[in-house]
Amino acid sequence: MPKNIISIQSQVASGYVGNNIAGFAIQLHGIDLTLLPTVFLSAHTGHPVIFGEAISPALLSDLVKGIGAINIPADATYLISGFCNLPDNIDIIANAVIQYPHLKFVYDPVFGDFHCGGLYFEEEIATYSVNKLLPLAHILTPNHWELEFILKRPFSTLEDLKTALEENALLENKTIILTSANLADTPPDVMEVVLIQGKRIARFHGPKIPLETTGTGDLFTAILTSQLTLQKSLDEAIRIAMDFINHTLAYMQAANEKELSAAALMKHLHLLK
Repeated sequence: MPKNIISIQSQVASGYVGNNIAGFAIQLHGIDLTLLPTVFLSAHTGHPVIFGEAISPALLSDLVKGIGAINIPADATYLISGFCNLPDNIDIIANAVIQYPHLKFVYDPVFGDFHCGGLYFEEEIATYSVNKLLPLAHILTPNHWELEFILKRPFSTLEDLKTALEENALLENKTIILTSANLADTPPDVMEVVLIQGKRIARFHGPKIPLETTGTGDLFTAILTSQLTLQKSLDEAIRIAMDFINHTLAYMQAANEKELSAAALMKHLHLLK
């Protein structure tokens, strides 16, 4: 069985987003992880004051070379990418995927959402990410806003989505896991995830916890990839990720917590088995 998952995304000094939450979630499955940062910030960008910067391409490139030199990728099946706001670093991620063709690439296009009003950074960089990384992806895990950005059109029904997918050559033969789906027939008290795998479309429902917190998308992708590493089916992996996040958010709501924490994440560890 593979010993680790490679995760290339944001890192923060404090909080649970990006590599911080992905690394913790992966380790909770008993899987080792290889973390490569694209940015290093004091906290997530939802805070009013943050410090830090993007990792230099020279450093990220050296880190990729370094894990290759000690043969880390040979013990992995999956590589995850997340937040990356520098075109040169996007290139490095793409080159790493190409360099290790045995790795299945999970592309989480972390560049925007509805509740923050759109993009986290310049549109040109998000477009560059799509054009460079999406063709290499085996699985992508966009939220609703991000999939609309990729498709360059809004959708509110499954029929709208099917039509848009048929007209987008980049998404041909991709496994798409649409998180936080906001369709016209999605009940307001339901969290919906939609799996598109070729002609097959499956909808997964769970209770929607009325709590806005940062990092749940990163957590979903990490749990999904960990469960796939443990040889669960896609359907099983999605259900487990949704169930864990639902229980974690319910715990946070009951405890009047606004941010993910180690205590909240450890509370329902048994659900990951």
